[in-house]
Amino acid sequence: MKDQRPIPVIFNPTAGGGRARRKRKDLETVASRREISLDWRATRAPGHATQLAAQAADEAHPLIFAFGGDGTYNEVARGLLGRETTMGVLPAGTTSVLAYEFEIPRPVGRGMLALLDGEDREMHVGSTDRGEIFLIMLSAGPDSMVLQRLYPFLKILGGRVGVAAQGVLELFRPRRMPAFALRVGEVKMAAGWAIVGKSRSYAGPFEATPGADPFAPAFEVVAQTKSGRRAALGFVSGIARGRHLGREDVLRCDAEEVLLEAPASGRELHYQIDGDLGGTLPVRVSLYPEKLRLRLPACRKDAEQEASAGKS
Repeated sequence: MKDQRPIPVIFNPTAGGGRARRKRKDLETVASRREISLDWRATRAPGHATQLAAQAADEAHPLIFAFGGDGTYNEVARGLLGRETTMGVLPAGTTSVLAYEFEIPRPVGRGMLALLDGEDREMHVGSTDRGEIFLIMLSAGPDSMVLQRLYPFLKILGGRVGVAAQGVLELFRPRRMPAFALRVGEVKMAAGWAIVGKSRSYAGPFEATPGADPFAPAFEVVAQTKSGRRAALGFVSGIARGRHLGREDVLRCDAEEVLLEAPASGRELHYQIDGDLGGTLPVRVSLYPEKLRLRLPACRKDAEQEASAGKS
């Protein structure tokens, strides 16, 4: 028998400057056309989305929606790992990179239609030896330094705008960017920037690790062997143009376990997880032992046709 209960929607009311609150009516309209109802569950503090997701799984809900940004998706996923409840992601954050990864149609009404008609798959998730998980990537280098030094007034700008502004400021800092070591199996290499990808997308629609497969039991590692501002600028501009893998100072490989060592200089270097600042190196990355049930969208064309029909 089909579950007739309202579908829980775990949402961050502050994501994207409050976009989740403003778009709530759009989702309610779509749900009513399908004769379903939504159970809105707002997060109140960091980690609360994990509790709400675990509660929904305990209640045996077959599907819940995570409505927010990548931080919300990460927390909801933590509460569902190894459970029968499926997560569908709806974009409300400034970037919502995971929504780009799975080609969730926008605006959110079309995204919900696509997920309601979609199919479930089990995703392999990355984890660290500190108990963190990631769905998109873990990286260390200039991007994590930018997040670490992000000025509070730039945070107000939100998402990519604030981070990009901080990145420009970092270009003019006199202090040298630290290099570190990367170990993949028996191979050790110097790196100025390393991205351990579980998904292809990075900072939106860009593909830093284009060979990464969320459903395969492996990561794609892309590392820049040079360090410094000039090298970093060339690397990030290459990502934006889809040409970074052709650089002589960039290596790529598949791995099931990766170790990012602390800089030999003794300088502290943070890593980032799914766009949020994590701890400091060293960190060991491996696959989480349990999988995440994820709802993938139906054909975008079908969802758009139904959305258009509903407006007429």
